[in-house]
Amino acid sequence: MKIISLLYCMGVMIACGSNLIDNSGFEEILPDGATKGWQELRPTYRIENGAGRNGSRGLVYENDDPDIYRLVSQKVDLQIDCLYRFSVWVRTESLEGAENGATVCLQWHDRAGKWLGGSFPKGVKGTHGWHKIEGSVKIPEGAAVVSVTPYVRKGMTGKAWFDDLELVKHIPPPVGVICSSAYRDTVAAHECSYFVELALAANDLCAQDVEAIFTLRAHTGEVVFTRAADSIKEDHAVITIDTARIAEGCYDVEFVLRTVAGEELGCCAGRMKRVAQMPERKVWIDAHKRVIVDGRPFFPLGMFFSGIKKDQLKIYAAGPFNCLMPYVMPSAEQVDMVHEAGLKIIYSLKDIYYGTCYAPKALKSEADEAEFVRVRVEKFKDHPALLAWYVNDELPPDMIGRLSARQTLMRELDPDHPTWVVLYQYNQVRTYIPSFDIVGTDPYPIPGKSAGMALTWSRVTRDQCWNARPFWQVPQVFDWAGYGEGADKAEQRAPTLDEMRTMAWHCIAAGANGLIFYSFFDLVKMDEKDPFEKRWREVCEMATEIRGYLPVLLSAESVSGIECAGGDQIEYRAWSYNNAHYLLIVNGSRQSAGAIVKLAARPDRIATEFGEAPVVSADGELQFKIDPLKPVLIRW
Repeated sequence: MKIISLLYCMGVMIACGSNLIDNSGFEEILPDGATKGWQELRPTYRIENGAGRNGSRGLVYENDDPDIYRLVSQKVDLQIDCLYRFSVWVRTESLEGAENGATVCLQWHDRAGKWLGGSFPKGVKGTHGWHKIEGSVKIPEGAAVVSVTPYVRKGMTGKAWFDDLELVKHIPPPVGVICSSAYRDTVAAHECSYFVELALAANDLCAQDVEAIFTLRAHTGEVVFTRAADSIKEDHAVITIDTARIAEGCYDVEFVLRTVAGEELGCCAGRMKRVAQMPERKVWIDAHKRVIVDGRPFFPLGMFFSGIKKDQLKIYAAGPFNCLMPYVMPSAEQVDMVHEAGLKIIYSLKDIYYGTCYAPKALKSEADEAEFVRVRVEKFKDHPALLAWYVNDELPPDMIGRLSARQTLMRELDPDHPTWVVLYQYNQVRTYIPSFDIVGTDPYPIPGKSAGMALTWSRVTRDQCWNARPFWQVPQVFDWAGYGEGADKAEQRAPTLDEMRTMAWHCIAAGANGLIFYSFFDLVKMDEKDPFEKRWREVCEMATEIRGYLPVLLSAESVSGIECAGGDQIEYRAWSYNNAHYLLIVNGSRQSAGAIVKLAARPDRIATEFGEAPVVSADGELQFKIDPLKPVLIRW
């Protein structure tokens, strides 16, 4: 039991059951000569003796026509909301093309056969010996048909070999990550909550079976208190501490989960630094999850760039945005240009991980990373344009150890600026909590999916952090045609002004504390298809509307006594500002939806900022009828 508890404390995933892929090594042959579980798509894909590892059978890809794109897949029976790890061994020979090679993916469709999404680990190309490609994913709601596919990405030529696929369900440990509501675990005399991730049902437990105990311990070893969690649910336990009663100093917040009989199931630990008053910082996060820049609340409203060019920056700076996020690490001169333009910059360190796709050639090992980061941080941490550090762009959850170590390093190197990460793994955000100060997810639904995806992802992102961390969302303004080819490219389009506006307000309604749109450079790139001037005008119109409400969005004045009754696709958020109350309410459905809102007191007068005005009933209820996907903002 002690060994198991140690594994739980370390967050090790425990495998459950066997490989879920039928004939994962291509060895079994049916009486008719076909390979069990697989269909050959000759001449592109074939299964041969001696093509696998160690001379076994394997799948061979051979193609000299970049326009040919075929997929060899197998349907697998997986469960919704469960975590799976999958892998394949590949080797390549002269595999060339713009994409990143031979790999494996999981994809899912709904019951009608519509593609919903998937997990696509980066592959290998060129000429390489046998290499293991791995990924992990939690199957989302709505997925009815799931398939596993060993494949070479579109538009590539050459040869690749595949063998020994694996797909295994994993049971998370009963105790996972711990998350503090305090920015970087530092508190003055106010309440602070600690959330601990639990996985009771996955381990055949329920809340009645267990005890969740928190201990606050000074670094001297003295126990300040030991008490049960304020509440315990299937997926988390929480305690709220009144720090006004805690002496200044550094503390460990220890958590133990045990059965009612006293058997330890798992543990974890967080930190608390109690101070007399919050330290002065250039940029930090307050208790309302707002970013505070030079002492004032700031709502990041920006776009992704590739590199920074003077002519493009001039156009951008004349628009409604207040910050930008360049993918390419900018020079000191470029950062100065951003500052002179009156903008803030999020500085990218996303590629400083040895062995990843875009890692600098100067990195020869993981040991080189810290020095590379230290030099960049020392150079720019005092620059007045710096808003935050971008430290992870969709890297996989199996890198959480390295990502968490990077967060620890960034806290040491720069106490004055937060870190931001962006993930497509929106339903696995909780796994990444030790690796960021601020998170974002990037729903890009147009044209294949509903703009309401922005609401769904934002809700899940918020809830994955127990609404204890800020999140800056990354809505879509780009055209997927910039990333496609052939017929796929022809079927794509950019979001309309109405769709961009919908996605932005949906993110805000679910709690987003910033919006960094993707991307400015795609608008430039797609000029021949959609004239940049027209697209930029639409993007600016959408963002200008949001900018006009930034004082409201940044208000810390609460609105009490609001009750909203509506369907699952109704979301709302309220603010008080300048002696008025504001209510944003959105419909995430493709169908019209109704909602009834009760206020603490009957309003004297309601003004509709945008959207369809509600009907006020005789007893003062606000009756909304909201068109599909639309936002409504009222003031009273």
